[in-house]
Amino acid sequence: MECLVGMSGGVDSSVTAALMKKKYNSVIGCTFRMIDSENTENSISDAKKVADLLKIRHIVVDCRENFKNLVMDNFINMYKNGYTPNPCVICNKFVKFQLLSELRKQYNVDVLATGHYAVLRKNNSKIELHQATVLEKDQSYFLYKLNQDVLKYLEFPLGNLNKSQTREIARDFGIHVSDKLESQDICFIPNGNYVSFLKKHLSFAKHGEIITEKGEVLGLHKGTINYTIGQRKGLGLSGGPFFVKEIDAKNNRIVVSNINNLKEDIINIRDVNFINEEYIGECEVKIRSANRKYKAEIVKENNNFYVHLFEPIFGIAKGQHCVFYSDTKVLGGGIIC
Repeated sequence: MECLVGMSGGVDSSVTAALMKKKYNSVIGCTFRMIDSENTENSISDAKKVADLLKIRHIVVDCRENFKNLVMDNFINMYKNGYTPNPCVICNKFVKFQLLSELRKQYNVDVLATGHYAVLRKNNSKIELHQATVLEKDQSYFLYKLNQDVLKYLEFPLGNLNKSQTREIARDFGIHVSDKLESQDICFIPNGNYVSFLKKHLSFAKHGEIITEKGEVLGLHKGTINYTIGQRKGLGLSGGPFFVKEIDAKNNRIVVSNINNLKEDIINIRDVNFINEEYIGECEVKIRSANRKYKAEIVKENNNFYVHLFEPIFGIAKGQHCVFYSDTKVLGGGIIC
């Protein structure tokens, strides 16, 4: 059998390639060129070195146009309209795994593998997506948009490992990136300064009103892209405390309120995807990747879905993703609107 491995040049995907080399007759390592940057070239170089060490074929796929159109432009437009996007979820669905699926057919390989920390389980004819064994490393939140057409060919060999174990395996194989630091930033914003990035791509009013829910003007903001839902610091308001409740980009306003008014128990969602079958009923949800899970109920009315939380929670942001779980199993999810 043959396997195609997504290789980013980091330790996780490098170990994945090594484990697949032990398991399968033939392995191809694939690295995506998503943006033009020194980091990209270094990552491609690292992936090539690992492929050479493992004596596997290595290919580089140029997906800069797709990545710009589907991920970067989406990120910019969502911020422009007052949303808080999560580009990694979109990239996984519409770029990484879309291209891996196309390459699987092109190279006629049997299996796809990546270094994501998540677990796949077969249940009759369907594949289930589960959280990683070590929850601190779990990446299932970012994968909820995948479907059976992709999952049935996928393997996540790191799903039952912690990071220390992964690094130890890399050292055993003599992989030179065994101690390479993890990237904590969005790949096209390597310094983490998304405001600076957005200023290069958007023209926006620098100042506007900060108002209460009743329309009372409390002060001026420094540009809507500088604020996030739930933010308290940096508002420059007396009294309070005040928290950002809404980013009204259309009218160039920031709406603030007290913390009690920021707690909500209804989440409206769009672009809903269920990994297996459609599910209506009790579950748990996450509203951010690092967030805890909250008990809730998925409700469907007139072909639209919403989530009823059993306890109101703080800081629900439009544009983030609400992911549904049943214990460790990922049921699906949607974009918060």
